[in-house]
Amino acid sequence: MANETTVAAAKSGAASKSAHGEAWGALTRTQAAVSGRLQEALTESGFPPLPWYEVLSTVADAPEARMRMGDLAEAMVISRGGLTKLVDRLVKAGLLERTFCETDRRVSYATLMPAGDDLLAEMRPVVVAELRIAFEAKLSVEEANDLRDTLDRVRSSACGGGH
Repeated sequence: MANETTVAAAKSGAASKSAHGEAWGALTRTQAAVSGRLQEALTESGFPPLPWYEVLSTVADAPEARMRMGDLAEAMVISRGGLTKLVDRLVKAGLLERTFCETDRRVSYATLMPAGDDLLAEMRPVVVAELRIAFEAKLSVEEANDLRDTLDRVRSSACGGGH
């Protein structure tokens, strides 16, 4: 989730003094455009906001449909405090359950509830259709895989995984 300062800097050209800055600006503008399109489609379909989908989908893909809160925050690229508030709303809606490690009560998990799985199953076709519209017309499957690999390398480098 790009913050407003980052998007504003990219639009103003402050970050685009080099090819890498231009790539950063294009990435932030693309992320904002695609996220906006997804949010609009979910809203029009009467579904909760995109962050709810992202959390439910991330937890659903984890082993046993549960994830440590810290790992979920990292996967979502969100602060732990922000994630706690978001998960609290999903728990209140009956979509997730907060569970604790049996051997260490300091470790908590977000666990997908059946209602969360059902909602995710309803939301997923909307998201998949919008992503298809946003990507398929411009990128082949091979190009999409190459883009993912490139972005994974950049993320790894940004997270201290290489230079």
